[in-house]
Amino acid sequence: MVAPAAASSGGSASLLESAVGAELDALTTRRLRIVAPVLMGVIMLFDSWDGIAIAFVLPGLLSEWKISPLLTGTLISAGYAGQFIGAMSLGVLAERFGRMPVFNAAVVWMCLLALGCAFVTNLETLMVLRFLQGIAIGGALPVAVTYINELAPSSIRGRYFATFQFLAMAGYGVASVSSWYIVPNLGWRWMFGFGAVPLLLLPLVFLRLPESPRWLARRGLVDQTNAALRKLGGPGGVVAPANLEQAPPAARIPVMTLFNAEFRHRSLVVMGLWFFISFTSFGLSTWVPSIYRSVYHFPVEDSLTYPAIGSLLFQFVTPTIGLFIDRIGRRPLAIAGSGLSMLALFSLALFQPVTPIPLVPMVITSLLMISAANVIAWPYSAETFPTHIRAVALGTCGSVARAASTLTPIAIGAILGSGGSVALVFLMLGTSAGIALALWVFATRETKDVKLDAI
Repeated sequence: MVAPAAASSGGSASLLESAVGAELDALTTRRLRIVAPVLMGVIMLFDSWDGIAIAFVLPGLLSEWKISPLLTGTLISAGYAGQFIGAMSLGVLAERFGRMPVFNAAVVWMCLLALGCAFVTNLETLMVLRFLQGIAIGGALPVAVTYINELAPSSIRGRYFATFQFLAMAGYGVASVSSWYIVPNLGWRWMFGFGAVPLLLLPLVFLRLPESPRWLARRGLVDQTNAALRKLGGPGGVVAPANLEQAPPAARIPVMTLFNAEFRHRSLVVMGLWFFISFTSFGLSTWVPSIYRSVYHFPVEDSLTYPAIGSLLFQFVTPTIGLFIDRIGRRPLAIAGSGLSMLALFSLALFQPVTPIPLVPMVITSLLMISAANVIAWPYSAETFPTHIRAVALGTCGSVARAASTLTPIAIGAILGSGGSVALVFLMLGTSAGIALALWVFATRETKDVKLDAI
């Protein structure tokens, strides 16, 4: 993994990049401040839709294709394995060839394979297509996040990124709620088919959004930089080549930098948080509809309705955390989320309820609480590492999360496929949440008042 070009050895960005940053901060155009985060967020809504669609396809698919639990877990993992590769590779390509070419190619790739998944006739082909689609799904998000961060004006960066993030994550809830109608009335194939909607939005991206001016400036492409700023509504010629001198490119930061004496402890702690939080949250979000159907024998409609309720409630998690995270801090909220999720999962394993009440509320509680810890992991991780290795650290953490997402479905499928009780599944997920809780309590420090340039 390659870090974005960083500041010069003296610790300051090139004059060209600084001028671009000043221009972006001064721009108040609707295209920069509204169109960019909203348009990119809506497109990435379907990225998260595609990522989670398999969870709501499975109840219908299990009835139609009679898939074993182990093969079900393998099918889920195929998509996440592709996402692991995409998260590791497409960011490197975006650093070399530009944000928008790689992003647009990933979206087209993702949409065409969504259509392919909608027309498959056998499990083997679906696994292959989900793996290939996963590469685009996993790679599009870090490229989009990089692009949005490079456009964001400094004074509204938090709100700017929050707008994008809220829309991008809404795909989980929209897919869940929509599946309630789509699967019983139109069929499971439409859940995949609707993932191709961004093909209709890409022309707007071509027309409205330029390449990242910061990326262009970093390469000394002055004319293209000015053209990009003009496309965002800025005046022409604000970056004058005669008055600016680009600093020499900074050295690439290898991943192994995260494991030197200075960063080893914090890297292992943060990666551990990402692994165990993701192991728990993705295990619940991807397997719960199928468990309702295959273990508890709920009707398909109910197996989709109950997760939809949880997804609707999740839409309030991110804005609620946003209200309190800077007042209470990162650790108290993450500790509460991990702890409550662990308690709910252990209670499910111990008492083994079989009726919708109390089963469904306990499952929803466990998923919402671990999801809260997942949301907090993003700002906490960014505030744990200094600027010059922050991109490498976050990219690596994302890959660790994808690795956990790949492993969880196989582990659950192996338990259920070998005749193991669903109580063992809840115990495994509860133990994972408990390890995340222990890391939050004993191995982290509060970062809400830490200045990023002082890390």
